[in-house]
Amino acid sequence: MPTLRRPASTLFYDDLGDRDAPAVVLMHSLLCDGTMFAHLADDLAKTWRVLNLDLRGHGRSTPSTRFFTLCDLADDLIALLDHADVRRAALVGLSMGGITAMRAALYHPRRVAALALLDTSAEPETSTNRARYMAMATAFRVGGVLPMIAQRLRPLFFSDSFLRRDPATVEALLQRIGTLDRDGVFKAVEAVCMREDITRELGEIRLPSLVLVGEDDRATNVRRARTIVDGIPGASLDVVKETGHLSTIEQPELTTHIVRAFLEGVGRW
Repeated sequence: MPTLRRPASTLFYDDLGDRDAPAVVLMHSLLCDGTMFAHLADDLAKTWRVLNLDLRGHGRSTPSTRFFTLCDLADDLIALLDHADVRRAALVGLSMGGITAMRAALYHPRRVAALALLDTSAEPETSTNRARYMAMATAFRVGGVLPMIAQRLRPLFFSDSFLRRDPATVEALLQRIGTLDRDGVFKAVEAVCMREDITRELGEIRLPSLVLVGEDDRATNVRRARTIVDGIPGASLDVVKETGHLSTIEQPELTTHIVRAFLEGVGRW
C-alpha cells in the first residue's frame, strides 16, 4: 500500500485504476476511513485513477504528532498529488473530507478540477455542537467508545430507517471507531469543531461542483448543503431520501451513480 510521509503523520492511501487516467481523490468522514468509499472507489477506478486517502489518525494513517487544522489537511492533499505525480484532480469529500476539499479548492485552485461535496458544511460549528462534540472527544480520549458515545453517534451518523434496517453495519462501524488512536481522534475532532466560516469565500470557487446530502442528515443538514450550493456559482444539489450523514454507507449504489454521472459530465481534466 502506498504511503506518504508528512511532518506530523504518515498517510496511507489506495492507488486504483489506470495511472494515466484523470485522477480522483476520495476523502472520508471524521471517525471513518477510506473503506466508507469501497463501492465508489471500485466503480470509479474503471474509468479514472482513484486515490483513496486515509486522513491523519484514521484508518491506516498514523495519528498526528501535533494539533492541526483543516488547512493542514488541505496541504496533506496537495502533498499527495505531488507524491503521486498528479497535476490536477477531482475531489470527492464526505463531511470532514468535504470541508477539506473546499479549502483545497480555495487555497490551491490550480490543483483542483472539480468538487463532489457529500454531507458537509462550509459554516463553522455552532457553539452548542462544539461543546457537545469536544465533550464526547474528551470522553473518548479517556475511555474509548463508551455506551454514552455510541448512543449519540448512531443517530448522528445514520438515519432512523438505516438503524432499523442494518444494525450490524452500524455496530461494525462503532467497533471500528473503537480501534482508532484516542489522542489522534481528539486532535481530529478539535480540527473539525474549531473550523472557521468560509461561506463568504465560496464564490471564489469557479469549478464544477456537486453537493450531495442525505435527507435525514443530522450532522450537516440540507440547509447547510443549500448554503454551499448558493455560494458556489453553478453548483448542483442532490438530496438523497431517507439517508443520514454517512450516505456512501447507507446508499452505496445510489451515491456512486450520482458521483459518477457528475464526473462524467465534467469530462477529462
